[in-house]
Amino acid sequence: MRAGVEAVGMSWRLCWVLVLVCAGCAELRNAVMPSPAPRTQEAQARVPSPRCPERIALEEPLEADLVRTLGARSFVPGVSLSQLGLLRSPEGLEVQGSFQSQLKLADGPVELVGVMLQGGAGLLLLRPEADGYCVVNTWSTWLSADVRYTLDSSWTSPDGRLAILLLKMVVAPGSGGQETRWVVLGTDGWRAWIALGTPPQHQLLVPSVSLKPKGKQLYLDVKLRRTSRLALGKDGRFITRQ
Repeated sequence: MRAGVEAVGMSWRLCWVLVLVCAGCAELRNAVMPSPAPRTQEAQARVPSPRCPERIALEEPLEADLVRTLGARSFVPGVSLSQLGLLRSPEGLEVQGSFQSQLKLADGPVELVGVMLQGGAGLLLLRPEADGYCVVNTWSTWLSADVRYTLDSSWTSPDGRLAILLLKMVVAPGSGGQETRWVVLGTDGWRAWIALGTPPQHQLLVPSVSLKPKGKQLYLDVKLRRTSRLALGKDGRFITRQ
């Protein structure tokens, strides 16, 4: 009888030893083969960005480079300054947001993001794509003084084929020598262009410019001493008299 009791006790002790050994094996296995850690930001950064549609024209920035990494057909995760890589300019100047608007075109929406920096202004045209945006193109200019910069107005054609943008810049605002400049751009959602003039002679230094829709036609009123009215051509550019 005593031998049977000892045998039972031995069996229990052996079970406990096996439990402890198995627990130790599990700890050792976890130490040698730890569970996969979440991917770091650096590893995530190596993941290829979504490809932007080839229909976006690979054209040079309008007038000047805002940031080379924001060329046509490049991908950005969002429209905030940090997501655009625009917390600072290449010269180290602080960049500020000016405006954000959306165009509703037949081929899909286009986001407009305006930015300002000391002695400059810029505009990004972005198409929603995947979990971010694709750059259609950018426009920017560099001046010798501070700028107050806005999207004065915009017009979309009745068929949604294209849109015209009127940008307004007040250079050296609040000073006795301030001047007002206007820039007219066009876009069809896949490319952007200067709709009046040729860079760098496309900034209008006049007191007033306005978009005047009339039926399906769009006119541009340019006021200096007198008002000149220009009609929008089929190519999305305003027709000037030669």
